[in-house]
Amino acid sequence: MGIEMTDIEAFILNEFIPAKPLDSNLEVDFTLRKQPKSKKCGQRRCGVILKFPFAQASSSLTAASIKHSQVLVEADKATETKRVVELTLESDDFDYEPGDTIGVLPSNAPAVVEQLLNRLGLIDQADTICQIKLALKCAKKSAKIPAHIPDSTCPREIFTHCLALNGVLQKQFLSALAGYTSDAKERGFLACLSSKQATAHYNSLILEQGLRFPDILELCACCQPPLAFLVEHLPRLLPRPYSIANSPLESGTQELRIIYSVLSPKAGVTTSMLEAKCQRQEQPAKVFIYPRLTNTFRYTEKDLCSNQILIAVGTGLAPFLGFLAHKEHHQKQQPAKGQTWLYVGAKTPQAVLKRNKLLAWQQSSVLQRLRMCHSRGESPSYVQQLLEEDAEELVKLLLKPDTVLYICADGAKISTSIASGLCLCLQKVLHLDETEATRQLKELREQGKYREDLWL
Repeated sequence: MGIEMTDIEAFILNEFIPAKPLDSNLEVDFTLRKQPKSKKCGQRRCGVILKFPFAQASSSLTAASIKHSQVLVEADKATETKRVVELTLESDDFDYEPGDTIGVLPSNAPAVVEQLLNRLGLIDQADTICQIKLALKCAKKSAKIPAHIPDSTCPREIFTHCLALNGVLQKQFLSALAGYTSDAKERGFLACLSSKQATAHYNSLILEQGLRFPDILELCACCQPPLAFLVEHLPRLLPRPYSIANSPLESGTQELRIIYSVLSPKAGVTTSMLEAKCQRQEQPAKVFIYPRLTNTFRYTEKDLCSNQILIAVGTGLAPFLGFLAHKEHHQKQQPAKGQTWLYVGAKTPQAVLKRNKLLAWQQSSVLQRLRMCHSRGESPSYVQQLLEEDAEELVKLLLKPDTVLYICADGAKISTSIASGLCLCLQKVLHLDETEATRQLKELREQGKYREDLWL
């Protein structure tokens, strides 16, 4: 946490106008005696009315067993390298192609939920069956009970499976929290933080330092928002998307692999859940997954005769491991005619995912070109530099009608740098100015020759 309890007074301006606080339109009825019939929990009990983001129309949540976990990259503070883990999941037939993605349904850590229940004075009712209802005097006529809350539930289930506790706090939410504390300093801090006048403080504490709802409760010890308010205004706990990192030809459609990195010391909700499940003694631990909508970012049998230029940074390499394994298996039956080039960026040589496998694929001509660079060390280099070094040959391959460029990287920063590097290649080789090169990249996107899988 960026500030201590004694510091909050320093963030209260002399003059400010708080944001309009959010209304409270729901209430909690603890008189319900009906026990839930389903053994499912959380959002899985909400039925067909609840839609999961980007889910295929005919899909449903599937239980998958964690068959195996393997650390691919060890954490290294000196180089700011995250630990990277590969999970092998096993489920009933799960139809997929390399490049497809799944959604993993997360849950908040039991210790975090227990602490929150204690903090909000709900520990004695944590497992008491209740129902969320519209208040008799709704402030908003359009108010609805959130679709991600089961009809009959309990506070523990709500906080564990339904609500995102670490979402970015909106100013109106902070303003409303100010009304739920009896302490004048806390009220001033929360109200001020919601104001336009304190935008700099909001940007620093909420957007940059990442203060979240549990942090605010720790800072403001007297703040006691009711459960109904939190159900209405905390965001839904959403599934986390992961690229499938293998080919169905490797071990059939009953097995798939995903790769995740662990942000230390503050791991994400889904990452924390997966880590905890991997450490359990009882086996097999299960997660709930669903297939997400497919797009053109995939590698199928049809692509064997075409060329691919693959560009990845960090764990962005995950889907391309599936691409290359797919090509390798097909190549055993019939030699692939197309070329595949791979450009990989990582912080160190040790941080390149499955580096030895990549080198083996190069030796066996699954890869016709493999270029790797590292952003830490005495001579740091980046993917865009590799692209510029190969500009002549790269542009020649890129402009062939049967070539597709795939990029998997950080959508906010790295992919922009890669696009800039490609623009420079086009400028250099085709003697274009920046505007013309940018237009050509746009045309490649429109033609389906420039495909991206961007993550945040």
